[in-house]
Amino acid sequence: MSEFSFLNLNGKIFPAGGKYFPSTNRAFRYGDGLFEGMRLMSGEILFFENHMERLFDGMHALQLSIPENFSSAYFFTLITELLRANKILNDVLIRIQVFRSGEGLYEPTTNEIEFLIELLPAPADGFIWNEKGISVGIFSEWKKELNPSMSFKTSNSLVYVMGSLWKKKNNLDDALIVNAAGNICDATSSNVFFWKNKKLFTPVLSDGAVRGITRKNLIAFCHAQNISITEKSISENELLNADEIFLTNISKGIRKVEALNGKQFSNEMTKELALDFYNTLQKK
Repeated sequence: MSEFSFLNLNGKIFPAGGKYFPSTNRAFRYGDGLFEGMRLMSGEILFFENHMERLFDGMHALQLSIPENFSSAYFFTLITELLRANKILNDVLIRIQVFRSGEGLYEPTTNEIEFLIELLPAPADGFIWNEKGISVGIFSEWKKELNPSMSFKTSNSLVYVMGSLWKKKNNLDDALIVNAAGNICDATSSNVFFWKNKKLFTPVLSDGAVRGITRKNLIAFCHAQNISITEKSISENELLNADEIFLTNISKGIRKVEALNGKQFSNEMTKELALDFYNTLQKK
């Protein structure tokens, strides 16, 4: 059961832990939906408008009908009400799940939607520099498919589930995901960056990388600071020959990679970048 007392279903507050969905729910049956994960930190939702833009773009990609009242302001009000109901003022994760309504088999009976907003505990080490790096490996048993939904967080996330099981079996902190061409896409819950010759690189979205919100804002920060950054196709060998590697997501911010496939990496440039990036967030 959730440690939070309330959730929001279709715009109304309900007690958490109730049974609200039938077995015909399309997210349950077919993964027919998508979600958005956000972070409330020091009383502010980080990059809120960016999250809303990605959510609405994802709904368009899945051909879901977007109600006229759906707007950033609408969701901000619902989230604020949910935070107040749960007596949350500071750090917490916020998850919006949107799924196609109705029944049917693979062919939907409607494109109307339902949605759920719930709260999750935020990691204590998020958006602070952690000297303890992580160990990762490259998961190649399942490949990420290239399709119009690949850059969004859809309910059909089996490649990330299997990657997470693989990294647990191999005593790793994370697993990197590849596409059919063998190029690096992202990690199980993060985007990938690496340094080479003082230049920064990250997988191009067309190779299957999720359109990460921290990724987007870090790229913008690098441009503003005149840090060379390139989005491109990245092979396993290229990543193994990097000077430094790090991962980003909205839950934890920037995490340095200490080891990839057993090879050790330094982190001096990553640490400087992370501290500068965090400093700009604190000034907003």
